[in-house]
Amino acid sequence: MTNQEHIEKVLKKTFEIIKEVYEHQKETDGGAGTSTKQSRIIFPKKRDNSTRISEQELKLIFIEQLNKEIEIGWDVFYSVETPTQDTYCITGKTPQSGNFDLVIHDNTFKRIVLIEFKANNATTLGHQKDLDKLNNKNEQDENTLRYFIELLNNTDNGTLRSLHKKMEVNERSIFKCYSLQKGDITQEILSFQE
Repeated sequence: MTNQEHIEKVLKKTFEIIKEVYEHQKETDGGAGTSTKQSRIIFPKKRDNSTRISEQELKLIFIEQLNKEIEIGWDVFYSVETPTQDTYCITGKTPQSGNFDLVIHDNTFKRIVLIEFKANNATTLGHQKDLDKLNNKNEQDENTLRYFIELLNNTDNGTLRSLHKKMEVNERSIFKCYSLQKGDITQEILSFQE
């Protein structure tokens, strides 16, 4: 399998499991339901007793599935909150190093996959800073896979429009988006038309 095929397999399983976790493993429900417990992650409750949905659950379930893929033979390593090679002026101040949420390395520790996770249709600036890092040609080489993975709770035309507009500047990374209500909505976003 190619590196991209491995990532796509991990993503497919991640999306299946995060849906199950959302349906059966919310702190607000007190563990009610019939979970297969493919992950021990739960969606925690906020002070107002609503369920918090963040990129952290997505990232941790992805890492759990990545570890399973490694166990069956994908010879890679990974690092979290990995410093970028280049510097960035996020808010117009002095250039600073950024971090990638997750980086997958081959068995010589070369960076082969750069990943950013987002949740809940973050701000334009939030998307832009991650896309700037992923689209930067100085971050590895043209063979490096770059993924921008987003998790949403609800989705409507406003969400699709907003994400489509934010992803128009995406040049090099592979975008994937999962809605807890509708499933994989990547193509709906990429092909959205007014």
